[in-house]
Amino acid sequence: MEPGVSLYSRKILIEAKSPDILPDWCRFIKGVVDSEDLPLSISREKPQDSALVGKMRKALTRKLISHLSKMMRKEPEKYKDEFYKEYNFFLKEGICQDFESQ
Repeated sequence: MEPGVSLYSRKILIEAKSPDILPDWCRFIKGVVDSEDLPLSISREKPQDSALVGKMRKALTRKLISHLSKMMRKEPEKYKDEFYKEYNFFLKEGICQDFESQ
């Protein structure tokens, strides 16, 4: 499964299905990240500031984990029966591989 999050800057597509935005275990997530302050190279193909992309990656991962935790607390049956049943492989992979977010 390939990453499903595209990177935009000021509503201009920079990279479709960017592998740099979220960790590998989050590849089941689909969507768009639009950043106003992302510096671009001349060709507009890759972001110049990898530190900024790293911060964005950390923030998005924290937000995702926070959202999953809230969903697990508020609706445990729905989380267990629907979400976890479908995506447990990715979550287990994240636990084993993503030491920064634990």
